[in-house]
Amino acid sequence: MSDNPPNLTNLGSFRKKRNRLLPIIIWGAAAVLVLGGVVILVMSLSGGGGFTLFATKTPTPTITPSPTNTVPPTETPTITSTPTLTATPTPSAPFYYVVLDGDSLSIIAKKFNLGDNGVIQLLMMNPLIDPTTLTVYAGEEIMVPPPGWPMPTLTPWPVDSQPGTKINYMVQPGDSLGTIAAKFRSTIAAIIKANPIALVDETSMIYPGQMLVIPVNLVTPVPTSINTSTPTPAATITATKTP
Repeated sequence: MSDNPPNLTNLGSFRKKRNRLLPIIIWGAAAVLVLGGVVILVMSLSGGGGFTLFATKTPTPTITPSPTNTVPPTETPTITSTPTLTATPTPSAPFYYVVLDGDSLSIIAKKFNLGDNGVIQLLMMNPLIDPTTLTVYAGEEIMVPPPGWPMPTLTPWPVDSQPGTKINYMVQPGDSLGTIAAKFRSTIAAIIKANPIALVDETSMIYPGQMLVIPVNLVTPVPTSINTSTPTPAATITATKTP
C-alpha cells in the first residue's frame, strides 16, 4: 500500500507534463507570430491582395485647365467734343496789357497786329520805357494801342536853328543813318559822335523806336542847278565832189 494519496500523485504528474509542454507552446506561438509577420511583410511589399502595411504616397492628379474663350470687350467709342473757337474781339481803344515772361516790344506789337509802327506807338504811349534799351519786364503793365491806331504827327524841327543844335529823334520804319542825316542837314559822322553808346560806326544797326540825338543844320543845302544853256546845233558837213 502506497504512502502517497492517489490524488496527489496525479497532480504531480500533471504539473510535470505542463512544465514540459509550456515552452513548446510558447515557442510554437512565437514561430507562428514570426511566420505570420513575414507573410504580412511580403504581401505588403509586393502589393498583392490589396493589403498595404505601410502608407504609400498617392500621386495627386494634375488637372489641365481647359482654355476658356474670353470674349473681348466691345470698344465704346469716345466722343470728343470739338471746342468752339471764340473769336477774340479786336479792341477799338488803347488798353492795358501785363507783360509776360519772354515778351518784348516787337513781340507785343506782333501779338496785337500793330504793324510796322507798333514799337514806336508803344514807346509813345509808354514814356517810362527806355527808348534806348526798349526793355520791358514781366508783370509790368503797359498801354497798348489798338490795330490801325493812327501815328501822331511829329513836331517839326526848327529849320532855322543854329548849326549843331541837337534834337531828339525817334527812328522811323525805313530810316537809315544816311536818310536821317539828309533829313536834318547833318552828317553820319556827327550823328555817330552824338550817340557814342548806341552807334559805333557807319555799320551800326538802328531800329524803329530807337531814340537818337541829331545835330542839325551842319550842312548848307545846295540848291538844285537848272541847266538853261542853249544846245549847240550840230555842224553840217558838206561833201565836195572832186571832178
